[in-house]
Amino acid sequence: MRLITLALFLVLTQFTGFAQIRLEGFINPGLGYRHLSGAENNVKDSLGNLDQLRQNWGGGVKLVLNFDKITAMQVGLNYKGLSFTRVNRDLQFHDTVHPEIGRILDLSQTVLSKDAYFYHRYRYISVPVLYQRILAREMINQKLQFMFVGGLDFDFLLSDKTSVFLPGFSVGGKDRHVISNDYDASPFNIGLNVGGRLDYRLDEHSNFSAQPTFNYPFLVSAKDNLTGFRLFQFGVTVGVNYLL
Repeated sequence: MRLITLALFLVLTQFTGFAQIRLEGFINPGLGYRHLSGAENNVKDSLGNLDQLRQNWGGGVKLVLNFDKITAMQVGLNYKGLSFTRVNRDLQFHDTVHPEIGRILDLSQTVLSKDAYFYHRYRYISVPVLYQRILAREMINQKLQFMFVGGLDFDFLLSDKTSVFLPGFSVGGKDRHVISNDYDASPFNIGLNVGGRLDYRLDEHSNFSAQPTFNYPFLVSAKDNLTGFRLFQFGVTVGVNYLL
């Protein structure tokens, strides 16, 4: 983390003397999933039938350093949420939902299928360092510009946990539980961040931005004895920036 901070400081000191600088606050909704690796085919097939996409949220601040009228660099600090959902369907009487939760002792049939939703949630502090280039020099209606954006995310793990929801039934008198993660999470990752950007001029000092992104880590996000996985996400960063 100290090396990343030092590198960012050196970058900023090199360019702040002549670059146009914008400060941007943003939120980042997205849809996350996982890519399995190192698993047998039967394990992949089994988990593939259980796992689903999950909505994530994040947000933060960034500096947009314009080198000229075409190119810029984005350097930010982002609270990033990544997750996916695993569903154990049609659980029966005396089935164990999870060792930390216990067995189903409820004989009621208030739902057609007793399904347990496991929300595997990971939270990171992320430092994106991105290159930005305008695709067309001419602005649309003198206000709108489209850009290519690509670079790297440096992710530092804050927390990982699993929340379990039991819709229509309960174990131990509760239909919601928080348990330890079954996977060992990596404390650090580095990944690809690529997408586009739309800037809409609000006035002479401020712009609205929408930045569709695809995030994919180069390293394994978490693993157990059977498999590992990488957490990836399709999202859009929405924010407002102001010329400093």
